[in-house]
Amino acid sequence: MSHVMRAFPWRSIGFWMALPMIGLMALNAGRAFLSPVDFAQYMGLPLSDPANVGFVHIYGLRAFFLGLFALILILRRDFGALHWYALAAIVMALGDAYLMWRAGGGASIIGRHLAIGLCLAAIAAALRRLTLPSASIQ
Repeated sequence: MSHVMRAFPWRSIGFWMALPMIGLMALNAGRAFLSPVDFAQYMGLPLSDPANVGFVHIYGLRAFFLGLFALILILRRDFGALHWYALAAIVMALGDAYLMWRAGGGASIIGRHLAIGLCLAAIAAALRRLTLPSASIQ
């Protein structure tokens, strides 16, 4: 990574694309705790018993962890690790789309998960460009 990028990472599209990823994880974590029944419906797996919110809370904790970990990578300016993080997260988005398809989820829910996967691929590509030795600001 160039010296300029190390000093001013906010000049990179990869940096700005990663921030909404973190925000989405924080939003999902908050929604999973504040309104677990509604969040389960939003994710495409409505609860058969509204009192059974344990797994929604588990999802919320994991979303919080993932968002916090990505934030730590940004604060440490470890964009190489953040690139791999975004790349690996594609598995979750595609897995969610597949699970929604298997559960008979609507096209909008499946499409949302696929769109998240495409966004993660774009983030990973932009972060990869940021970490290339020849990266420079143009």
